[in-house]
Amino acid sequence: MDDVSDVPRPATSQLLALAAVARPDWSPDHLRDVIAQARYADFTWGRLLVAVAQLIADPEAEPPDLLAGAPEAWRRRRQPIPDTAQRGAAAARAALHNTDTD
Repeated sequence: MDDVSDVPRPATSQLLALAAVARPDWSPDHLRDVIAQARYADFTWGRLLVAVAQLIADPEAEPPDLLAGAPEAWRRRRQPIPDTAQRGAAAARAALHNTDTD
């Protein structure tokens, strides 16, 4: 049985081909650039696929509208290194211990 944890699989070239047929008024290069920016902004492939499909279906939409849904860089949550809290707590205890003995 296939591992379903890796689906949906990225298919950027196919998505660009669909957009070229469905939205000939869009520049394929512009959409490619916007998709790259969205991936950099932490869009998952599934989220990107849905967002581009919604834009294709909206006759008023333009490729840059895709980025309106991206969180600002300063709002993005980064995953902490797993032992960061433990190391921080240990450092705080050591600092407190050092001040107690002075």
